[in-house]
Amino acid sequence: LMVCMIADKCAVICEDTTSDDVRKWLKGKGIKFIPVSFRDTMHLSCNVIALGNDRVISNADAKGVNDRLRAEGFEIYDPEFSMFLQAGGGVHCAAQPLKRDPV
Repeated sequence: LMVCMIADKCAVICEDTTSDDVRKWLKGKGIKFIPVSFRDTMHLSCNVIALGNDRVISNADAKGVNDRLRAEGFEIYDPEFSMFLQAGGGVHCAAQPLKRDPV
């Protein structure tokens, strides 16, 4: 299963790994799909951060997904991230929340 919401009514989705039931449920909620191939999903092209107001952080190597998102009107910030991708982490993985001690 790979579904990543990028706006209130839009998601990038790997249709190859997402069940018909999940896709039907999402469509019932009025969510539009931006399809991503299984190969691109395995290269962490769905590993994005939604910033709101149709802005998304992706990675520069996700060219096909980034182009599709731009064509849908999203503003894409796509830094070079290849060294992190080689270690198995994408932009969303790199931005996990931290619990900080009070200063």
